[in-house]
Amino acid sequence: MKTFFTLLFVSLLGLVVALGVIYYGDMKQSGNNIAISSFKLPYKSFIAGTGIVESGSKNIVIGSSVGGIVKEVAIQSGDKVHKGQFLFRIDDSKISINLPILKAQIATALSQVESAKHQLDIIQKMQDVSVSMVTKEKYTKLLDNYNEAKANLKLAQQKYKALLKQQKLYKVYAPIDGIILHSDITVGSYFAPNSQALVLGSNHYNIKVNINEFDAWKFHKCAQATAFIRGNPEQKVQLSYLYTIPMIKPKTNLTGSPTEQSDTRVLQIVYQINKQPDFPLYVGEILDVFIQNIEGE
Repeated sequence: MKTFFTLLFVSLLGLVVALGVIYYGDMKQSGNNIAISSFKLPYKSFIAGTGIVESGSKNIVIGSSVGGIVKEVAIQSGDKVHKGQFLFRIDDSKISINLPILKAQIATALSQVESAKHQLDIIQKMQDVSVSMVTKEKYTKLLDNYNEAKANLKLAQQKYKALLKQQKLYKVYAPIDGIILHSDITVGSYFAPNSQALVLGSNHYNIKVNINEFDAWKFHKCAQATAFIRGNPEQKVQLSYLYTIPMIKPKTNLTGSPTEQSDTRVLQIVYQINKQPDFPLYVGEILDVFIQNIEGE
C-alpha cells in the first residue's frame, strides 16, 4: 500500500513539473515574438498588389566587346559612379606589345618618304636646268617611288591609330550616372564579353506593381497609389503613375505566401517614387502596394 502511494506521489509530481515546463516555454516563446504594428489602409476601396523595386534605367549589365584577364578594378558593389568613370581594365598586353613595332614601321616609312622626296627634288631641279638631263622614265619612276612611300606611311599610321582605338576597348567606363548594383569582378578573374559579373543601375528607382488580372478592370492611371515597406508599415512611399505594360502575363515574382498560386496572371504597372524617402530602398525589394479604386469610392 505504501508503495502505491509513493508511485502516485511521484506521478503527480512529474505531471506538475511537465505542466510547469510547458507553461514556462510558452511564456518564453511569447516574449521573443516581435509585435508588428498594424497600419491604417490608405483608401476605403483599393486594389492590392505586390511591387518590386527596379532601377529607373533598368539593370544595365556592363559588357565589353573583348574578353580577357582583369588587370585592374576601380569599383565594388554599392559604389556610386558618374558617366564616363573608369570601372575596370582587361589585360591588353597582346595589343600593347605591337605598338612599338608599329611605331618603328611609321619611322621607317617616314624615312623612306623623305628619301624619295629628296631624290624627286633633285630630279626636278635638274629638269629646271635642262629638260634633256632627265629622262621621262627616270622621273616617272622616282615619282612613283615617292607616292608609294607616302602610301606606306599612311597605311602604317592608320594601323597604329586602329590599334590605339582597339586598346581603348580593354578599359570599361560607366555609361550613365548610377550605382553599382552587383559586382563579381576581381583582379585575375576572366571577363567574357557576355559576362553578367557587373550590373549598374541609375540612382532613381521605379516600382513595378503586379495586380491580379481579375482586378485589372478596376485600375485607373489617375488613381493614387501607396507602397508600404514589408515588416514596417509605418514606412511608406507615395507613387506616381508612369506607364502600363499592356499585356497580361503569368506572375513571376513570387512573394512566398502559402496561399499564393504560381499560375496567377497579372497586369504590370510601373510607378515612380514621388519623393526619395529617408529610409533605404533596394533593387529587388518587394513592397505591398495599394492603388485607389476610384469606382468603389
